[in-house]
Amino acid sequence: MPVNIVIADEHTLIRRGMLSMINTMSVTNTTMDNIEFNVIGDTDSPAELVTLLSHSQVDILFLGFSLNTRKTQSPVSELDGTALIKWLAGRFPQTKIVVLSPFRNTNVIRMALEAGARGYVSRETCERMLWRAINAVLDGEVYIERGLMDSLFRRDTLLGQELTTRENDVLRMLCRGLSLTAISAKINLSNKTVSAHKLRAMEKLGVQSDCQLYCLLAQTRMFDIAI
Repeated sequence: MPVNIVIADEHTLIRRGMLSMINTMSVTNTTMDNIEFNVIGDTDSPAELVTLLSHSQVDILFLGFSLNTRKTQSPVSELDGTALIKWLAGRFPQTKIVVLSPFRNTNVIRMALEAGARGYVSRETCERMLWRAINAVLDGEVYIERGLMDSLFRRDTLLGQELTTRENDVLRMLCRGLSLTAISAKINLSNKTVSAHKLRAMEKLGVQSDCQLYCLLAQTRMFDIAI
């Protein structure tokens, strides 16, 4: 029986790279017990992703942490990150979600798994790790790339402070170049509330200024920073 796969990420290059790796893996790996991979679609849009999942039986979804969201009549079109993971896990429980992310921060990994993801791999993953992830989640296990797993159990994580989902979302969108006003419109919160989330995150991270915040985020690679 073929394994149906969907790839969702905001970057075309990432989606095409994943597709190429899966196709190469199918041809070159001789330990797959004749498992056939069928990539039935890829998208950068939450709305298109829901359509793909609704019209096909999808076994594995490789999901980027950020998608190209837009404001429409469907609230799903505005979701990405942990909010989208949680919504998809509830709506399509038969689909195993494997997060494909540039973020190596332990807070982000934990929240993705708590939201319903069954796997978490970095963009530096190779075909062998990709196969391990697919094999693990198909067997009902949770898979975290080894280097990321090690970081989850290190005691020297950033100040030992756990950021909330909203605090992570605000920092992630700030790194993407959104203003506080744009963030407040995107997540339907007031500017004052968004600012409060930012200030609480800065307090937990031990920084006092925006300059220190961006330097710290760049050094720790918590999120991609738009230039």
